[in-house]
Amino acid sequence: SQLFIGRLPRDMRSSDLERIFEKFGKLTRCDVKRGVNLCYGFIEYGDVNDAEDAIKGCNGMSVHGERIVVEFAKGAARKRDDNTCFRCGLEGM
Repeated sequence: SQLFIGRLPRDMRSSDLERIFEKFGKLTRCDVKRGVNLCYGFIEYGDVNDAEDAIKGCNGMSVHGERIVVEFAKGAARKRDDNTCFRCGLEGM
């Protein structure tokens, strides 16, 4: 079950995100993405119950002064090495 993590601090790294969410279950994916003015991430659990626990435990929590948003991702999971645009699907960042 894939989760979207929004409003991440600009200095957030994948390892930081992993430390926050690994306590809810085994992670199968943990990526941080950076845009021009935003930072967000995706994490994935093998068990939907772990994902639900992570939403309950982390949605709205403060991380480095930012209140993060944690919710089920709305699209299909992308591969870690996928270099296509999240919005338009074209090659690139």
